[in-house]
Amino acid sequence: MKQMQMEAQIRQGMKKGKVGRSRVNGIIPAVLYGRGETNINLELTDKKNQQALQTAGIFNTLIKLTINGDAAHEATVMVKEIQRHPVSEKILHVDFVKISMDRPLETKIPVQLVGNSPGIKEGGVLELVHRDLHIRCLPSLIPEKITLDISALKIGDAITVAQLPLQEGIEVLVDSHEPIVHIVAPKAEEVAAPAAGAAAVPGAAAAPGAAAATPEVKQPEVIGEKEREERRAEKTKK
Repeated sequence: MKQMQMEAQIRQGMKKGKVGRSRVNGIIPAVLYGRGETNINLELTDKKNQQALQTAGIFNTLIKLTINGDAAHEATVMVKEIQRHPVSEKILHVDFVKISMDRPLETKIPVQLVGNSPGIKEGGVLELVHRDLHIRCLPSLIPEKITLDISALKIGDAITVAQLPLQEGIEVLVDSHEPIVHIVAPKAEEVAAPAAGAAAVPGAAAAPGAAAATPEVKQPEVIGEKEREERRAEKTKK
């Protein structure tokens, strides 16, 4: 599992104005929560530490946190929460939690897919049911991520929780039959109705519920018109 070193200083004063000025000066306020211990208000001034908090997987990283540069005040912690500015994404506050290396804990780890599925090439649709997984294990066993190879998945295939390539000692808190990712058949496309005025195909049956086409109406022949024309023609000859 990834591990890193960080340094923090005890934060003096809790007034909102002072915390705001600290942020302006590039200082990130933080709190260290302990199991049954008093919470400690901290501040992070080191730019490298602040940059480390931006890295992927920081929530599943073990951190050796040294307080006030004193090795005697060193604790193994993990990031519990990071508050960010809604627009700039700048870090506003960090919560650390102290952990025990011999006590299992619960956390979530991301799922990463690799490979090219033949099912997708055949027109299937990939559905990632779980983008991350809830697990329980000792801190030293927490993986940075779970990598799944989908290069053998065809339409109808899936990778379930029971098939995950996990180290012994890691418990997934999801049903073992639950699919993590699967390839489903594409939905049948609906046949578009013919456009208005389009010529009908001879012999084609009308679709159920479709309105019958209006037949062409012939004008009725005027009775006696033919006889009158013949009489006019005879008078002209005379």
